[in-house]
Amino acid sequence: MEVNDYFRLSRRIIDQLAPKISPKYRPFVLNAAGAGAWDLAITDLVGALSEEDVVITTAEKDALRELMEYLREPLTYLEQIRTSD
Repeated sequence: MEVNDYFRLSRRIIDQLAPKISPKYRPFVLNAAGAGAWDLAITDLVGALSEEDVVITTAEKDALRELMEYLREPLTYLEQIRTSD
């Protein structure tokens, strides 16, 4: 993945999934994204989805996996996220 693809995918997946997490975590994710700290926004989003047991699609989980692998972050929390399909 090229860096521009990473930025585009990060923006798209945050726009898609941030509304699904609670107001407890949403400001952290959106503020980090707004500041261009995509690495922090993505890792916080994955953590929130996992902790709050939010169900997402397989495609959304695959996109998060791609981003987490790009960042070389552990997939522990990502693996705990359930999918709906």
